[in-house]
Amino acid sequence: MRLFDAHDHLQNYPSDAAEAAAMAAASAAGVSGMLCCGTGPDDWGRVLELSGRYPGVVPAFGLHPWFGAEEGWLGRLEEFLRRVPGACVGEIGLDGVKGVAGQEADFCAQLELARQFARPAAIHCVKSWGRMLELLNAAELPCFMLHAYGGSPELVKAFAELGGYFSFGGELKDPKREKLRAALAAVPPERLLFETESPEGDEPGWRSGPAGVAEVVEIAAAALGRGAEDLAELSAGNAERFLSGKR
Repeated sequence: MRLFDAHDHLQNYPSDAAEAAAMAAASAAGVSGMLCCGTGPDDWGRVLELSGRYPGVVPAFGLHPWFGAEEGWLGRLEEFLRRVPGACVGEIGLDGVKGVAGQEADFCAQLELARQFARPAAIHCVKSWGRMLELLNAAELPCFMLHAYGGSPELVKAFAELGGYFSFGGELKDPKREKLRAALAAVPPERLLFETESPEGDEPGWRSGPAGVAEVVEIAAAALGRGAEDLAELSAGNAERFLSGKR
Protein backbone atom coordinates (compact mmCIF):
# COMPACT_ATOMS: atom_id res chain seq x y z
CA MET A 1 0.00 0.00 0.00
CA ARG A 2 1.06 3.60 -0.65
CA LEU A 3 0.50 5.43 2.61
CA PHE A 4 0.69 8.99 3.91
CA ASP A 5 0.80 9.96 7.60
CA ALA A 6 -1.05 13.27 7.67
CA HIS A 7 0.07 14.40 11.13
CA ASP A 8 3.05 13.52 13.28
CA HIS A 9 5.76 15.11 15.43
CA LEU A 10 9.00 13.39 14.49
CA GLN A 11 10.93 16.06 16.40
CA ASN A 12 9.62 14.59 19.67
CA TYR A 13 11.35 11.22 19.41
CA PRO A 14 13.61 10.86 22.46
CA SER A 15 16.73 9.94 20.49
CA ASP A 16 18.15 9.80 16.99
CA ALA A 17 18.12 6.00 17.22
CA ALA A 18 14.41 5.89 18.10
CA GLU A 19 13.62 8.31 15.27
CA ALA A 20 15.67 6.32 12.75
CA ALA A 21 14.00 3.05 13.78
CA ALA A 22 10.55 4.59 13.41
CA MET A 23 11.40 5.94 9.96
CA ALA A 24 12.81 2.60 8.83
CA ALA A 25 9.63 0.85 9.98
CA ALA A 26 7.54 3.44 8.15
CA SER A 27 9.44 2.89 4.93
CA ALA A 28 9.01 -0.88 5.24
CA ALA A 29 5.26 -0.42 5.76
CA GLY A 30 4.90 1.62 2.56
CA VAL A 31 4.68 5.10 4.06
CA SER A 32 5.88 7.32 1.22
CA GLY A 33 5.21 10.67 2.88
CA MET A 34 4.19 12.42 6.07
CA LEU A 35 3.46 15.87 7.46
CA CYS A 36 5.73 16.70 10.39
CA CYS A 37 4.11 19.46 12.44
CA GLY A 38 5.92 21.97 14.60
CA THR A 39 4.35 23.35 17.77
CA GLY A 40 6.41 26.47 18.46
CA PRO A 41 9.62 28.39 17.66
CA ASP A 42 11.75 26.01 19.71
CA ASP A 43 11.10 23.06 17.39
CA TRP A 44 10.76 24.67 13.95
CA GLY A 45 14.46 24.29 13.21
CA ARG A 46 14.35 20.61 14.10
CA VAL A 47 11.29 20.07 11.89
CA LEU A 48 13.12 21.72 9.00
CA GLU A 49 16.19 19.54 9.63
CA LEU A 50 14.10 16.36 9.58
CA SER A 51 12.43 17.34 6.33
CA GLY A 52 15.87 17.62 4.78
CA ARG A 53 17.05 14.32 6.23
CA TYR A 54 14.17 12.12 5.13
CA PRO A 55 12.60 12.18 1.66
CA GLY A 56 8.85 12.55 1.82
CA VAL A 57 8.77 14.45 5.11
CA VAL A 58 6.90 17.71 4.58
CA PRO A 59 7.46 20.38 7.27
CA ALA A 60 4.79 22.49 8.94
CA PHE A 61 5.56 25.45 11.20
CA GLY A 62 3.13 26.95 13.67
CA LEU A 63 2.34 27.86 17.27
CA HIS A 64 0.15 25.25 18.98
CA PRO A 65 -2.72 26.60 21.12
CA TRP A 66 -1.28 24.88 24.19
CA PHE A 67 1.83 27.03 24.13
CA GLY A 68 2.80 30.67 24.35
CA ALA A 69 5.87 32.17 22.75
CA GLU A 70 8.24 35.08 23.21
CA GLU A 71 7.66 38.39 21.48
CA GLY A 72 8.63 38.27 17.84
CA TRP A 73 7.51 34.69 17.22
CA LEU A 74 5.14 35.68 14.42
CA GLY A 75 7.94 37.35 12.48
CA ARG A 76 10.04 34.22 12.89
CA LEU A 77 7.18 32.13 11.58
CA GLU A 78 6.86 34.34 8.54
CA GLU A 79 10.61 33.97 7.96
CA PHE A 80 10.37 30.16 8.05
CA LEU A 81 7.49 30.20 5.58
CA ARG A 82 9.46 32.43 3.21
CA ARG A 83 12.50 30.17 3.46
CA VAL A 84 10.59 26.94 2.84
CA PRO A 85 8.13 27.32 -0.07
CA GLY A 86 6.68 23.81 0.37
CA ALA A 87 5.95 24.15 4.09
CA CYS A 88 2.48 24.13 5.60
CA VAL A 89 1.27 26.25 8.51
CA GLY A 90 0.69 24.15 11.59
CA GLU A 91 0.01 22.89 14.11
CA ILE A 92 -2.27 25.80 14.94
CA GLY A 93 -5.79 26.05 16.32
CA LEU A 94 -8.16 26.45 19.23
CA ASP A 95 -8.46 24.31 22.36
CA GLY A 96 -11.38 24.83 24.72
CA VAL A 97 -9.79 22.61 27.37
CA LYS A 98 -6.02 23.23 27.49
CA GLY A 99 -5.43 26.34 25.42
CA VAL A 100 -3.42 29.28 26.77
CA ALA A 101 -4.65 32.86 27.03
CA GLY A 102 -4.55 34.71 23.74
CA GLN A 103 -4.84 31.56 21.65
CA GLU A 104 -7.55 32.95 19.37
CA ALA A 105 -5.50 36.03 18.46
CA ASP A 106 -2.48 33.80 17.78
CA PHE A 107 -4.60 31.48 15.67
CA CYS A 108 -6.05 34.32 13.60
CA ALA A 109 -2.62 35.79 12.99
CA GLN A 110 -1.41 32.44 11.67
CA LEU A 111 -4.49 31.99 9.52
CA GLU A 112 -3.65 35.32 7.93
CA LEU A 113 -0.11 34.12 7.16
CA ALA A 114 -1.52 30.95 5.63
CA ARG A 115 -3.78 33.07 3.47
CA GLN A 116 -1.02 35.47 2.45
CA PHE A 117 1.38 32.67 1.53
CA ALA A 118 -1.39 30.47 0.06
CA ARG A 119 -0.31 27.57 2.28
CA PRO A 120 -2.35 24.64 3.58
CA ALA A 121 -2.92 24.70 7.34
CA ALA A 122 -2.91 21.81 9.83
CA ILE A 123 -5.46 22.66 12.50
CA HIS A 124 -6.07 21.46 16.06
CA CYS A 125 -9.57 21.93 17.48
CA VAL A 126 -11.02 20.77 20.80
CA LYS A 127 -14.44 21.89 22.07
CA SER A 128 -14.36 25.02 19.91
CA TRP A 129 -16.08 23.83 16.76
CA GLY A 130 -18.59 26.62 16.35
CA ARG A 131 -15.97 29.33 16.72
CA MET A 132 -13.59 27.40 14.49
CA LEU A 133 -16.17 27.37 11.72
CA GLU A 134 -16.69 31.12 12.06
CA LEU A 135 -12.98 31.90 11.90
CA LEU A 136 -12.30 29.59 8.96
CA ASN A 137 -15.24 31.06 7.09
CA ALA A 138 -13.62 34.49 7.45
CA ALA A 139 -10.06 33.29 6.74
CA GLU A 140 -10.49 32.34 3.07
CA LEU A 141 -7.70 29.74 3.07
CA PRO A 142 -6.84 27.70 -0.02
CA CYS A 143 -7.40 24.55 2.05
CA PHE A 144 -6.90 23.23 5.56
CA MET A 145 -6.83 19.94 7.45
CA LEU A 146 -8.72 19.34 10.68
CA HIS A 147 -6.32 16.97 12.38
CA ALA A 148 -7.77 14.21 14.59
CA TYR A 149 -11.23 15.40 13.65
CA GLY A 150 -13.54 15.32 16.66
CA GLY A 151 -16.43 17.47 15.51
CA SER A 152 -19.90 16.27 14.74
CA PRO A 153 -20.89 14.50 11.53
CA GLU A 154 -23.30 17.38 10.87
CA LEU A 155 -20.45 19.93 10.68
CA VAL A 156 -18.50 17.99 8.05
CA LYS A 157 -20.33 19.52 5.08
CA ALA A 158 -19.78 23.09 6.26
CA PHE A 159 -16.05 22.59 6.82
CA ALA A 160 -15.67 20.72 3.52
CA GLU A 161 -17.28 23.60 1.63
CA LEU A 162 -14.59 25.92 3.03
CA GLY A 163 -11.80 23.67 1.73
CA GLY A 164 -11.50 21.32 4.67
CA TYR A 165 -9.78 17.95 4.71
CA PHE A 166 -10.37 15.62 7.68
CA SER A 167 -7.72 13.43 9.29
CA PHE A 168 -8.47 10.46 11.55
CA GLY A 169 -6.24 8.36 13.81
CA GLY A 170 -6.29 5.17 15.82
CA GLU A 171 -9.12 6.44 18.01
CA LEU A 172 -11.40 5.00 15.32
CA LYS A 173 -10.83 1.58 16.86
CA ASP A 174 -12.38 2.56 20.20
CA PRO A 175 -15.81 0.82 20.28
CA LYS A 176 -17.21 3.75 22.27
CA ARG A 177 -16.45 6.27 19.50
CA GLU A 178 -19.60 5.74 17.42
CA LYS A 179 -19.90 9.49 16.72
CA LEU A 180 -16.35 9.56 15.40
CA ARG A 181 -17.04 6.71 12.99
CA ALA A 182 -20.23 8.49 11.88
CA ALA A 183 -18.12 11.58 11.14
CA LEU A 184 -15.69 9.44 9.16
CA ALA A 185 -18.56 8.15 7.03
CA ALA A 186 -19.82 11.72 6.46
CA VAL A 187 -16.54 12.98 4.97
CA PRO A 188 -16.40 13.20 1.16
CA PRO A 189 -13.94 10.49 0.05
CA GLU A 190 -11.72 13.05 -1.69
CA ARG A 191 -11.15 14.82 1.66
CA LEU A 192 -10.11 11.82 3.79
CA LEU A 193 -6.68 11.66 5.43
CA PHE A 194 -5.19 9.43 8.14
CA GLU A 195 -2.60 10.05 10.82
CA THR A 196 -0.62 8.69 13.76
CA GLU A 197 0.48 11.78 15.75
CA SER A 198 3.71 9.88 16.39
CA PRO A 199 5.43 9.48 18.71
CA GLU A 200 2.68 10.49 21.15
CA GLY A 201 -0.10 8.55 19.45
CA ASP A 202 -0.30 5.05 20.91
CA GLU A 203 -3.94 4.12 21.31
CA PRO A 204 -4.58 0.55 22.52
CA GLY A 205 -4.54 -1.92 19.68
CA TRP A 206 -2.49 -0.04 17.10
CA ARG A 207 1.17 0.72 16.62
CA SER A 208 2.82 4.02 17.39
CA GLY A 209 5.18 5.47 14.80
CA PRO A 210 4.36 6.59 11.26
CA ALA A 211 4.17 2.93 10.21
CA GLY A 212 1.00 2.72 12.31
CA VAL A 213 -0.92 4.65 9.68
CA ALA A 214 -1.29 1.34 7.83
CA GLU A 215 -3.35 -0.01 10.72
CA VAL A 216 -5.36 3.20 10.96
CA VAL A 217 -6.27 2.84 7.28
CA GLU A 218 -7.30 -0.79 7.84
CA ILE A 219 -9.55 0.26 10.76
CA ALA A 220 -11.12 3.01 8.66
CA ALA A 221 -11.57 0.72 5.67
CA ALA A 222 -13.43 -1.81 7.80
CA ALA A 223 -15.68 0.95 9.18
CA LEU A 224 -16.43 2.24 5.68
CA GLY A 225 -16.80 -1.14 4.02
CA ARG A 226 -13.94 -0.48 1.60
CA GLY A 227 -10.73 -2.25 0.70
CA ALA A 228 -7.70 -1.09 2.69
CA GLU A 229 -5.44 -0.78 -0.36
CA ASP A 230 -8.04 1.27 -2.20
CA LEU A 231 -8.49 3.59 0.78
CA ALA A 232 -4.73 3.93 1.26
CA GLU A 233 -4.24 4.96 -2.36
CA LEU A 234 -7.19 7.35 -2.18
CA SER A 235 -5.88 9.08 0.94
CA ALA A 236 -2.32 9.31 -0.43
CA GLY A 237 -3.72 11.06 -3.50
CA ASN A 238 -5.76 13.33 -1.25
CA ALA A 239 -2.60 14.23 0.65
CA GLU A 240 -0.85 15.24 -2.55
CA ARG A 241 -3.74 17.51 -3.45
CA PHE A 242 -3.88 18.99 0.05
CA LEU A 243 -0.15 19.73 0.08
CA SER A 244 -0.44 21.47 -3.28
CA GLY A 245 -3.08 23.77 -1.80
CA LYS A 246 -5.98 22.41 -3.83
CA ARG A 247 -9.49 21.73 -2.55
